Amino acid sequence: MRARARPFACAVLSLLLLGTAACDARGERDGRVLRVALPVDVTAPEDSGEGGVYTRLIERWEEENPGWEVDVRWLSPRADEQRSQMVVALQADPAAYDVLLLDNQWVPEFHAREWLAEVDTGDDGPLAWGGFLGRARDAVCYEGRARAVPFHMDVGLLYYRADLVGPEEVTARIEEEGWRGLLGLAGEVRDEHGLDHGYTGQFGDYEGLTVNALEFVLGGHPGLEADSRGTFHGADGGEAGSGCATSTGASGEFQGLDVLETGLDPEAGGVIPRAALEETETESLNRFRGGEVVFMRHWPRVVPQLQADSESPETLREGLRWVGWGGGAEGGDPAFGVLRLPAAVLGGNSLAVTGRSPHRDEAWSLVASMTGQDVQAQFREAGLLPARGNGYRLDGAEERDVRYWEELRDAVGEGLLRPRTPYYPHVSEVLRDHVDTQIRPGSTDPHPEDMVCELDSALAGRVSTCG
Repeated sequence: MRARARPFACAVLSLLLLGTAACDARGERDGRVLRVALPVDVTAPEDSGEGGVYTRLIERWEEENPGWEVDVRWLSPRADEQRSQMVVALQADPAAYDVLLLDNQWVPEFHAREWLAEVDTGDDGPLAWGGFLGRARDAVCYEGRARAVPFHMDVGLLYYRADLVGPEEVTARIEEEGWRGLLGLAGEVRDEHGLDHGYTGQFGDYEGLTVNALEFVLGGHPGLEADSRGTFHGADGGEAGSGCATSTGASGEFQGLDVLETGLDPEAGGVIPRAALEETETESLNRFRGGEVVFMRHWPRVVPQLQADSESPETLREGLRWVGWGGGAEGGDPAFGVLRLPAAVLGGNSLAVTGRSPHRDEAWSLVASMTGQDVQAQFREAGLLPARGNGYRLDGAEERDVRYWEELRDAVGEGLLRPRTPYYPHVSEVLRDHVDTQIRPGSTDPHPEDMVCELDSALAGRVSTCG
């Protein structure tokens, strides 16, 4: 397997040279080499991205297909930069890659640009749809059919200090009052135990803010109708958060953001640190592992990270002991568990073959090998969420681990989809701009109608300033 670094610089150079051969993105292709665009593998022990589950799956395919080699083009670890790298390369040469690893929210855009080959999910083929989770299928569906193959999933979780608050109380407050109840409890526990803050998430100006804001908007408000909390809808007027509906418009008052705004307001007893407005996954994790907050919203992949560093002198005392899904440890040594958020947005990745790939059959063979039933356990063991149901079944494991993976499967099944649109990058930017304006200190009074107007324009592929 080949591995190429610094692909973004090469892609930009190709664009600046207006289509000339730069960094071999165009021109002659090696006869038996597949070019694959991958983000840095978060499961890899090396910063280069090599040595993780992605690499192992590719090397297995190479062993099973002698004479063929996979040329991996490692992309940025930041999702927005990954998309930019692939867009620039494919605009310069639609055959620059054979296989793409896409964040699921980009699938409609790449399909609309005619960069993706059609997916055959027939019942008798290696990509048969039957074994995939229903939500995994929804996440890669656009205009009525699959446009990519689910690779692995992701869903937001609520991390809590199990030594400071019991899971039953957390669950009860969420069921009764949703986000408002959770943030209220966060303030109570913070004050009782003298912590700096009650809750943190990812509120910096990047895709993390979009995800966290959507979780406050799209769900987690018992008794609040969709028109009040805000929603995205399809062409038929129904909510576009399930099935294969395309998001064509926005509606509602987006009152869910009021709860987030209050949580950030010190004068209202805000429980979210103001500094979180500049923070990403890394900083929020450091706050939690350092004992600054009671609750944290994060992805499942940090469970093994918190377990692994439990003896590190840089963490809280001797670290945070893992008590599992809904585990308790009140009054004991520092410990953490996980539960469902009041509302959780799905993440995840998919694999797609490019429409101009000169090695279409071999590319689909690689995709089938990397997404088959027999590799799902590797995702689970690496801390990633499998896209197929069999990856959540554990034989002979501890009851705590069995429950954790069963709950994760159910959380994925109830997860919320981001707006499904070929204009998603612009929609995300418009949403972030309005959310950031509303929750920043000293911001003007929000005008939901302006947000809805600009989101409607973005969903139609237009740039518009409303209000």
